[in-house]
Amino acid sequence: MIKQEQIQFLIEEMTREIIIYLMQDFGYDMDKAFEIFYNSDTFERLNNIQSGLYYQSSGYVYSFLKEELLTGKVG
Repeated sequence: MIKQEQIQFLIEEMTREIIIYLMQDFGYDMDKAFEIFYNSDTFERLNNIQSGLYYQSSGYVYSFLKEELLTGKVG
């Protein structure tokens, strides 16, 4: 069984990668990228252990965030 510390590590690594995607795709500076991601429904879902999103690739999770940003809805 995966430990809470391991889950937290996976979430932190994914967050790092998603921040880079936001900076590249939208031209945000780092502070703005963190603000947007931390205030998103996608980040909330990622931190909900029951969702299992932490097991997915950062690209997959980022696709949810992009949809949320572009449409106002999470896929």
